[in-house]
This record gives sequence, C-alpha cells and structure tokens, in this order.
Amino acid sequence: MKETDIFYRLKLSYFLLYSIILLLPNITQGQEIGDTITGKVHKITDVIVTAERTKQQVKSISPFQQLNKKQLQQQGITDIADALRRFSGVNIKDYGGAGGMKTISVRSLGAKHTAVVYDGVTLSDCQSGQIDLSRFSIDNIQQISLTIGDNEDIFVPARTVASAAALKLQSISPDFSNKKNHLTGQIKTGSFGMINPLIRYEQKFNEKISASTTGEFMRADNLYPFTLVNGDYVSKEKRYNNNIQTYRGELNLYISPNNRSTLNGKIYYYDTNQQLPGAVILYNAKSREKLRERNFFSQVHYRTYWENNLSLLINGKFNWSQSHYHDEGGKYPGGELNDRYFQREYYTSGALLYTPSSHWSMVYAADYIYNNLNANTPNNTSPYRHSILQTATLRYQTDNITAVAILLGSIYLNGAKEGNGAENRRKLSPSFSFSWKPCTDGQLYLRASYKDIFRVATFSENYFDRMGSRDLRPEKAQQYNIGITYQNNFTSWLPAISLTLDGYYNKVKDKIVAMPYNMFIWNMVNLGKVEIWGVDANINTTFQLAKHYSLLLTGNYTYQYAVDKTDPEVVYYKHQIAYTPRHSAGASLALENPFINASLHATGVSKRYIASENRPSNEMDGYIEYGLSLYRSFKIKKFTYNLRGDIINLGNKQYDIVKSYPMPGRSYKLTCSIHF
Repeated sequence: MKETDIFYRLKLSYFLLYSIILLLPNITQGQEIGDTITGKVHKITDVIVTAERTKQQVKSISPFQQLNKKQLQQQGITDIADALRRFSGVNIKDYGGAGGMKTISVRSLGAKHTAVVYDGVTLSDCQSGQIDLSRFSIDNIQQISLTIGDNEDIFVPARTVASAAALKLQSISPDFSNKKNHLTGQIKTGSFGMINPLIRYEQKFNEKISASTTGEFMRADNLYPFTLVNGDYVSKEKRYNNNIQTYRGELNLYISPNNRSTLNGKIYYYDTNQQLPGAVILYNAKSREKLRERNFFSQVHYRTYWENNLSLLINGKFNWSQSHYHDEGGKYPGGELNDRYFQREYYTSGALLYTPSSHWSMVYAADYIYNNLNANTPNNTSPYRHSILQTATLRYQTDNITAVAILLGSIYLNGAKEGNGAENRRKLSPSFSFSWKPCTDGQLYLRASYKDIFRVATFSENYFDRMGSRDLRPEKAQQYNIGITYQNNFTSWLPAISLTLDGYYNKVKDKIVAMPYNMFIWNMVNLGKVEIWGVDANINTTFQLAKHYSLLLTGNYTYQYAVDKTDPEVVYYKHQIAYTPRHSAGASLALENPFINASLHATGVSKRYIASENRPSNEMDGYIEYGLSLYRSFKIKKFTYNLRGDIINLGNKQYDIVKSYPMPGRSYKLTCSIHF
C-alpha cells in the first residue's frame, strides 16, 4: 500500500466516525426499550467493578491477575512492561531505553503464545507473531489483566481463547457523572532527553453518544551511560544510536442505542522513527541501523442482549502496518539496505451467549481472519492466510462451584502469490477449568485447569529467506494448573488480604527452532521439546494505620524449572532454557496519606543463561532493581492537578535483560497533569 493510501484511509475513517456522531442523535431519538433485566438470569461476567479486583482474582477458575489505574499509581508503575513485572509467571524481554522494544512471555511458553487484547479485540503481527508492548502508553490505560488458560468470562471471541494466555489492555473510559466534557493535559519529562506531552478530550453529546480523543508525542535520545567489562578491560561508554520519536493517536466513540446494547468504535494510529543501537561488543563500530514503524487500525465492538436469555457479541477490525528497516555499510550494494514490510488484516467475529437457567450458560463463537504480507526483499513470496476459529463453550456455576469446558476448532488455510504456500492446518483443542469453594462462610477457593493449545508458524518462520520452512508443524502446548486462593477481612487495621498460590506443568512439543545448515544458512524445523514446572504466588494486603493513613503491600514470586528435553544425547539435555530465570519476584510498599503518597518497589530475577547450554560462559547475573515514587493530587476550583516524581533504578544497578543490551542506570521522570 502506498503512503498516500494509508493517510487517505485515516482521513476517511475519521470522517465516517464524526459523521456517525452527527447523525446518531437523530437516529436514536426513537422510543427506548425498557429495562427488563429484573428477574432475569443474565450475567455478563467481564463487566468488573474496579473495587472488586481481589475478589475476582480469588474466585477465578484460572490464574488471573489485574491492576487498575489507581493501583498502577500506588505501586509506582512507569510503563506497561513495568506493570507486567508485578505479575507472577511473566518474563519480559526489554532492549532498554524509553520506547525500546518490550515483549512478554508467560510461563516460559514464549511471546507468540500470548494474545494481547486491546479494548476487546486481539492485536496481531502475522510476520513475527509477537506484539511490542512499548507501542501502548500507560497514561492511556484504565486496566491491565492477565489470564493464564481460560477465565470464567466465556462471552469472548474465539480468537481470545486460541492462545495459552491473554493479556488485556483496557483504555481509559470517560466519566461524565459531573459534566459533559473533560480536557486533560499532561507533560512528562525525564532523564536522557525524554519528553512526553499528552492531551485527551472527552465529550458527551447526549445520553446515548459520547467520544474521546487522545494525542501523544514522545522523544528521547536514550544516550545513557554504562560500563563495558571484558575481562580485565573496563571502560565507561554511552548507548549511542538510540534516539526515538513516537507519535500516537486514538479516537474512541461510545454509543448506547438502548438500555440493552453498546457500540464502541476505535481508530488508532502509531508512527515511530528510531535508531537501533545493536548489541554492545568490544571494539564494535557504532550501529547505523534505523527502523520506522507505522500502524493504523480501526475496530468496532457491539454487544446486545434480549429477553429470551440470548446475548450477541460482534467485533470487526481492519489493521495495516509497515516496517522500514535501514542499514548502511559496504556489505550492501550501493552502501545501504532498505527493507520494507507491509501487513494487512481483515477480522470479523461473532459470539452468541445463551443462559437457560441461573446455573448454565452456553456460547458459540466464530472468527474469520485474513492476513497477508508484502515486502520488497529478494525472494518475497507475498504470503497470505485465511483463519477460521470456532468455539463451543459450556459453563456451570453455583455459589460454590464454577466449571467451564471449551472446545476450540482451528482451520488455517495458507497460500502465497509467488510460489508455494505453507501447509494447511486443522486441529481441535479442548480445555477444562474448575473452581470450588469448600466452605460456605469463607473466601477459600480451590481451582484446577487443563488446556491443550497450539500455534501455527509465523510468516517469518514459514517464508523467511534462507531460513523459513513451509512444512513446519504447529507448536503444541499442554497446560496443567492447580491452585488455592484465599481472601479475608480480619480487623479494622487489616481490612483486606488476598493470597493466591498456583503450581503448574507445561509441556511443549514440536517446538519451532532455528537450526544451522552452515554459517550463513539456517532452517526452521520442529525439533524442540520443553517441559516446564513452576509455582506462582501473589499477596495483596492493606493495613489501616489511622484515619486517612493506609499502607498497601503487594508481592509476587515465580519459580520456573523450564528445561530442554529434545535429545538425551546432547550436552544441554535438561538444561534451563535460554533467558528463563529459576526465580523472579516483585514487591511494592505504598503509603497513602493526606500529604504526599509514596511507593517503594523492587523487581528482581536470579541468574539466567543466554543459550541452551548452561555453562559459566553463557551465564547472566541476576539483579534487583529498586524504584521510588512520590505523587499528590489536589483540586483548585474546577481544576484537578496530579504531580508525580519517579526515581527508576534507585541503586544505579547495571544489568542486562537481553545479553549485550544494557539497561539504563539511575534515572528520573517528572509528571504533571491538569484535568478539568
């Protein structure tokens, strides 16, 4: 697609949304259908009151963790990757610096097994299969949740079920309880040349229609210092070629045609220019790599229910993205390389919920996705894929028992405009989850779950020049989980405490790995077998010290024994897989008071290995990073002010999350926002 085409579609989409805004007041002035919910058994479980967060965590049939906007502030969280480090069972790959690429792996299954859902619709990258979380701003997020396996909310698209875990990002929804429009301005600045202004406007047109729009810019030179150690040689260096500029914009439309229906629309645009610093290697010349990425999507989300205990959910989405990789050097003809990749996706989904009684619920969902990829690279095949996903779900629920059974049917039809396409794939994937409350007067729950899931190869794994294989089998994963959760209120000074403890076993077969044919040509093959044993633990508690004084403590811990069991004859048989620590943990202690709120927090991991063989030369040291946040909100007339200061990496610890990609040392962020 030409550059002018995407801007034309962007303008057209904005025009259409604003046309709907102008026309719908006239369309929706008809008689409103009365509220007939009273007396009906019709629960839509994904509408969660923020204050019920710990209860939802404790009652969930599968491991479920959640942070709302208030908790993000209380725990001193500075970006989405930082938020995810407060969840158990999560590994984050972070290449360093503001805006640096960040991906999530849940329980050592890899980033490609985690679905990232933004405002109810799954994000996608058919080329790499993983989502860069740095594309989304923590300042525009109302809630972050992570479900491992299947949640008791069964009224979801089939695509949400078709992954081992689901990370859900919910953007800020307008609150018009006191006035019909709001304007928020925010400026954030920090170390290493970081500046990040944001503006958001929210408007309520009438009782049925409202809208919000957000614009954001971020730039940073990321020229942070680090120490380079190579044996006895130690030198002070700076992270050159690490500049980034990012533009992000959203337009959201919220429509309630009647008391039973909601229709939400979203337009999103993201544009970033960044330098790629490359790995830090002694005597290595400065990197000249650059990357420009653009992403545009528009989506709609419609939900309604009827008197006959039926509910309907419809989603639709168009997604377009472009990546332009630029490098300079004498190894390229003409002295430079310019690789351009274009992705498109058309997505539609429908789900029907039937609730015949207070105990039973059934859902049928069907999704259709079309993806294609074009590039200007040699041997480009222009691959495409048709995906058809269907789920049949049954839920039984009483005061003490919740059980959910799901059968997922997946069909992937592959093709290529130039040459042969990858093999087509079909598979049925069952899952089952169960939660039991043994005591009627307590908040103790036992849970167990099983999920059989798989992922098909990405376009890069199937078609990448000199690496891809069209014969790759799907990567299969079996997930077993057993857990115990507890919540209680003890005294006036300890009003709330919740604990969760889960043990799990994952088995991955036909793992897709790259094997060398020679020094220059690699091939993607199904060779890997991985077994993962682990334990996740979480604690959330509040101490009421005095009136208006409270202390909030949160903590998480993860143990993972994730070993390669591909070939008993190789030296790394039963060795810990690369970049997976045995131990990882996080904690935060927040003091809330009438003056200045404070949060002290820490995250850390044990040693890891950068390759399959766990020998000393491949070892990376563990680390603990501390942070401190101070924040205060106050109101003057009609204006609400929020001031916040963050010190990140308080101890100035030098460490790598990815080998040879040093993370920044001590840095700061200052944030000021005005809301009226």
